Amino acid sequence: MDIVVVKFGGTSLATEEARCQAISHIAALREAGKNVIAVVSAMGRKGSPYATDTLISLLKPTSRPENLDLLMSCGEVISACVLADKLVEKGIDSSVLTVGQAGIVTNGIFGSADIFDIDTKRIKMELYEGKVVIIPGFQGVSVRKEVTTLGRGGSDTSAVVIGGFMKAESVHIFTDVPGVAVIDPRVVPEAKFMKYVDMEDMYLLALWGASIVHPRAIAEAKKHKVSVYVRSNFHQGMGTKIEKNTKLEEGPVGIALMKECSLFEAEERDSLIIAGKEKKAVRPCPGSENSLLTVVFRGYDEESIKDAIGRLPVKGSIYFNELCAHIFVQSKDVELLAKDLYNSLFGKIVVSA
Repeated sequence: MDIVVVKFGGTSLATEEARCQAISHIAALREAGKNVIAVVSAMGRKGSPYATDTLISLLKPTSRPENLDLLMSCGEVISACVLADKLVEKGIDSSVLTVGQAGIVTNGIFGSADIFDIDTKRIKMELYEGKVVIIPGFQGVSVRKEVTTLGRGGSDTSAVVIGGFMKAESVHIFTDVPGVAVIDPRVVPEAKFMKYVDMEDMYLLALWGASIVHPRAIAEAKKHKVSVYVRSNFHQGMGTKIEKNTKLEEGPVGIALMKECSLFEAEERDSLIIAGKEKKAVRPCPGSENSLLTVVFRGYDEESIKDAIGRLPVKGSIYFNELCAHIFVQSKDVELLAKDLYNSLFGKIVVSA
């Protein structure tokens, strides 16, 4: 059974036009002989009536976590039902499964659960009947049958884990940009988009601020050995393919940006920005005067990275760790430095087809 998992984010489902585009991608995959599982986020962004942040605002911060998780799960269920209805209208049979029906079991931690098992029998049965299976992302049920959400980026993570358990040939994450750019195109509009990126490189970019795919989703893709495509819902191109052990040239891969952040004494959960005796980590800190630019390199040792960065007009504190150069700069200057770094390191490099 050739299975493809597709994930549609909030902007890909927010309007009638966007939903029609999503259906066109599903239809194209079915015409190519694929069985399709669709994982959906809540429609729209904060301010939209069914967006997750809008639902959160209905309860107090002190509300019981089990109530908050149950409420937050509603946006994805609404999206699933709306998409299914539209598919049937277009002549494509579909089935909506709640996460309980889909057999998605988590470790039961409210607000930041991990999926540890999926009983795939019901999903397989629906696929064998020729249906598109639609599953709400961002959630699962504990062994006590309580709805638990996965935290930020949870729908990406859901899609990848479902793809892994279903032995899908690939997972396609549809968003509002045509792939993974070398740097956030909202900061550098001329930024090139990559046709391929290695999974290890993508994990580092995501970990240090590239928000196109959540690092948890990439970690799960590595674990389950499933390739991931990042594609635009509004174009038919294949976007960027994220895969293990991609044979690409050595050198700079991309630049991640984390605005308004600070250094902290590292805790067990943190990724280190400074190793050795002085273990430091970086975390978002709204209002901070500092921001972080991280340049990820492929195949360079620390001395090569230092040499590459040392030749650039960088003013800021620089740390080197795990094939990365981390540059702290004043927040007011971060976008200007980002553009300078991009032009210096990537301005003449063609990274996409």
